[in-house]
Amino acid sequence: MDCRTAAALLQPCFDGELDEGTAATVRAHIAGCAACSREMAALQALREGMKRSLPRYTPPQSLRDRIRASASEATSTEQRRPPAPRRSLPRWLAVAASLLLVASLSVGVTRTWMGSSTEPASTELLLHDLVSSHLRALAATNSVDVPSSDRHTVRPWFAGRVEVAPPALDLSQQGFELLGGRVDYVGGRRVAVLVYKHGQHVVDLYVLPDDMPGATANAVGAGAPVMRQGLNLIQRRVGGVQVWAVSDLDPQEMADFGEALTKAP
Repeated sequence: MDCRTAAALLQPCFDGELDEGTAATVRAHIAGCAACSREMAALQALREGMKRSLPRYTPPQSLRDRIRASASEATSTEQRRPPAPRRSLPRWLAVAASLLLVASLSVGVTRTWMGSSTEPASTELLLHDLVSSHLRALAATNSVDVPSSDRHTVRPWFAGRVEVAPPALDLSQQGFELLGGRVDYVGGRRVAVLVYKHGQHVVDLYVLPDDMPGATANAVGAGAPVMRQGLNLIQRRVGGVQVWAVSDLDPQEMADFGEALTKAP
């Protein structure tokens, strides 16, 4: 197994989604490949970091008191009720309602936390999605849905298929040939992807909605490229829309691609 194939399988292997035979092959490759071993270690570090940064919600004492009072009242009511052929279980209902209340409060707190105070965590999740999407496309037989080097053919194809239409970018003069485009999923949403080629390298350009978590104008990657799992990512704003590029280009070539995006007509 070569590194290109292994790279597309690292995430599924890490998540335990592969059959045992394939997983064993991937693990054997990792054991003998320093680069893939580092990528697997980075995935583990990301998971551990997310575990440490997630909030631990402690229910307020008032909620605990209400749960105890409800349980006590239910028990008292049950004891006073005369025997009947069919008996309800108010204690269980009270406990279930209490658990639902705690769960809803926890979800609310987590949503608030994810939407405000942990922008870096949201950005890391976004980068993870972008990298995973790019690797899936590389492993696929064809990484484009509409193969064409004509931007006026590619851009109209996305009409009605995605939330944000891609800009019509011709970067051929800068050495980046348009191969076509596809629809992919990032953050659970359908997004447009323009696919370019530079030498033997494929560059995926993702067009993201402004309200996507982590995809802010001042996000990491808005300046110099950032590296995740051996890939470089860079973020720019072009034609009023936000775009993220992902490729195995080296950092300088990726910076050149970012420059080309900025100066694109």
